[in-house]
Amino acid sequence: MRWLIAFAAAGLIRAPSAAAGPDCLARLLMGKVAGATRRCIFPDHSAQPEVIDGTALVYHDARFTYVARFKGSCPALREDRHITVRGAGGQLCENDPVHVSETTGHDFGFCTFAGFTPYRQAR
Repeated sequence: MRWLIAFAAAGLIRAPSAAAGPDCLARLLMGKVAGATRRCIFPDHSAQPEVIDGTALVYHDARFTYVARFKGSCPALREDRHITVRGAGGQLCENDPVHVSETTGHDFGFCTFAGFTPYRQAR
């Protein structure tokens, strides 16, 4: 069964700080260690992913922070845009598309997940 999650960026998705892209991601992951990249995750559907402009989506659960990077790049990905993520069976996987658009209806196309890197607090 296919499922669809639409996140209205104007109000539901906020970047963790005013900084954009890789600098913001570096601060978010400070003090955490990376595990082996996973092909799929089961995201917590009650929590919205954090948008790291042009770089990644960040999902959180009780144990890990997952950084979902994209194949190639995703320059249209910004915190002020809508994202629609499609997955199968309640999970998100490598090669799943992420659709980026604006509230005006302008369509920026799709980006494709490259994998999900789990990060946990360093011991």
